[in-house]
Amino acid sequence: MNLINTFFVSFGLIFIIGSCNKEKIEQPADDSQKETHHPFLIVKKDQFNSLREKSSIEPWKSMKEDALERSDNGSKTSAYNLQYYVGAAALAYILDEEKTDVHATRVKNAIVDQYSKLEVKDGGDWGGVVPNMGSFFVAILALDIVYDALSLEDIQACENVIKNQIFKIAREGSWVDVRYGTHGTWDIYKGDRTTPDDKYYAGILAQITPDGVSPVTNHYAWERVGGGNSRVSKSGYMDVLEFTGIDNRYYDNEQIQKFQRWLFGLSVNCSKEMAIFGDMLPTQGISNDMLHRRVVNFDMEAAGYAAWFHEGTPAIGNIITYIIPQKVLPEPVVPSSKLYENGGAFFREKEDDPNGLHAVLYNIKSQDEWHTHNEVNGLALSGYGNRLLVNGGRLGEPTRAAELNNTLTINDKNHNSRLGGGIVDGFTTDGFDFAVGNDGQALSSNKHLRNLMLVHSTADAKGFFILIDEVEASVGDRVKNYLHPANQTTISEVTSKEEYTAAIDHYPTVNGAKLTFYYVTPPEEINIEKSQSAVPDRYPSYPDHSRLESVYNVDDEGNKNMATVLFPHNFITLKADFQRIQDENFNGCTVTQGSVVDYIFEAPAEKEINSSEISFQGEFCLARKVGNSNSFYFVRNGIKFSSGGSGFESDNPISIYAKDTKGAITSLGSKVKLAGNGMGSVQFDSSVEVLSSGADFIEVQLPEGTFYFKK
Repeated sequence: MNLINTFFVSFGLIFIIGSCNKEKIEQPADDSQKETHHPFLIVKKDQFNSLREKSSIEPWKSMKEDALERSDNGSKTSAYNLQYYVGAAALAYILDEEKTDVHATRVKNAIVDQYSKLEVKDGGDWGGVVPNMGSFFVAILALDIVYDALSLEDIQACENVIKNQIFKIAREGSWVDVRYGTHGTWDIYKGDRTTPDDKYYAGILAQITPDGVSPVTNHYAWERVGGGNSRVSKSGYMDVLEFTGIDNRYYDNEQIQKFQRWLFGLSVNCSKEMAIFGDMLPTQGISNDMLHRRVVNFDMEAAGYAAWFHEGTPAIGNIITYIIPQKVLPEPVVPSSKLYENGGAFFREKEDDPNGLHAVLYNIKSQDEWHTHNEVNGLALSGYGNRLLVNGGRLGEPTRAAELNNTLTINDKNHNSRLGGGIVDGFTTDGFDFAVGNDGQALSSNKHLRNLMLVHSTADAKGFFILIDEVEASVGDRVKNYLHPANQTTISEVTSKEEYTAAIDHYPTVNGAKLTFYYVTPPEEINIEKSQSAVPDRYPSYPDHSRLESVYNVDDEGNKNMATVLFPHNFITLKADFQRIQDENFNGCTVTQGSVVDYIFEAPAEKEINSSEISFQGEFCLARKVGNSNSFYFVRNGIKFSSGGSGFESDNPISIYAKDTKGAITSLGSKVKLAGNGMGSVQFDSSVEVLSSGADFIEVQLPEGTFYFKK
């Protein structure tokens, strides 16, 4: 009996053990342990059909075709190539229903076989950190999308590669935003982050002034918050946070919306190249970056500028370009001039012409960082398809000094700060733009106001730039004004201490452009010398460029005003003719283009000036005549102007531009009388009190502010 029981017990144990072994052997490596919520980072599965439905119409049709081609072509084992490849293959997985398994397998193979071979390393090697982390960001998004098509074993293999590689990079360190972006996206993928990422959010806003301008450098504005392909997770992480609902502080953020408008609208010149300020080179351009189209998620005004910027350039096929934008770009909108109190003045001519003029007076009040230069009141000018001025280039401290940039110094002292007092005065109009930048604390106890004017082109005359520098210093001080044309050969002296012309031959985009400098206020010295264009040990073969250094002595009260005209031209557009107006009471010149003559005066504010049938009292005057007729006038800090029956009188200094019956005035509080044909019919804002008027005059009481008038 015991033997029988023992037999049956033993048999039962063997049966049970055998059954268990059999069950374990037959247990498939199926998907029973796979998570069920994928995809969820930038798209959900129930959105796939709507994504497919629009793939037969543009712009999605071209993106689909490009994605299929990229998926079929495979990729080199490099960070940038792989991010385009897996992003395309993941998109093809959604759109190419007959080959979903093929495209999913391509994503898996790329991660397991190629991403595992990327040389990811932390420390001071930018190439070991930034491109790799950006590419892994796209890989995480791609894996999330194809997740359901992979076996658990394949998913785990992919996840192990990603985890092992990205955790070679610490969460904190240099280029921290790319770390936050990729680690943060991985944390969300794994379910480890369900709350807002405050460090990342603070880092994004630190790179945008409250008015929307980059305080860093134009190049990094485009590459970081702007969404450059070279570091895509720095900006793309916010799209993951938004889509998952973990943090919805980005798309509706007014500061970021302003940044998007500035970025696509005015950070670039009329030929769609970056204005040069901060750490950057004229050889650096803007790519057809994947995140650019998601501007529609932020602001439709900015999206209109982005449509202008990318007009005629289709997006590549990628999950980022196809899925993240919530709508298509609108019709293109040509940007127009704008003032940013904390950022600078960004001017451009009205017409959409790649040869048009563009001007920047750069002046940030906050948030400077390592890539910012000592270029408070710095200039960036463009025209005829080229950047006309360059700066100290890149990279870092050796390129920052004020003398290496388009600004001025007093007694050869570098600026104390990279922060200024911002834009404190100015206006923009259809034909004339004007702004004043305050140096703030950059020049210690001294004061520098820089006036920048853009005179727009007309049918009769080409446009040009005017600078007025107002310096308050100490008796005996010397002012040095630096201008860095994009010239690496020689600057031609037309007239000593008066007129100079530089060929734009330092990395020109369009050959044949030139820039002429006319010093309305005669300097004591003009020194022409070479200046570095980049850090020599980083860029050993990068050529130096030419620099104009104009030197001025202050007057007996320590003050000095300096006026300079910068006139761009090329083979087709002739240089204007400059003639000095000789007078002991003021500095002046004429700028003649055919029948158009501009009269320019820099004068003591306390003296009434009479010259060339023009009478005015103010610090500066520009008056244009076409033939025998008055066209427009501008007066800076003046109380009167008169020529040919047109003009104004004011009981306090104002700055005014008037053309026919339209114009603009900045005032600290003034009673102003405007005179001229039909001027009695002009209208101001409702806040302006009209004191009296007649057929050809109007008298108004202006409070403090900027006011526009028109008939």
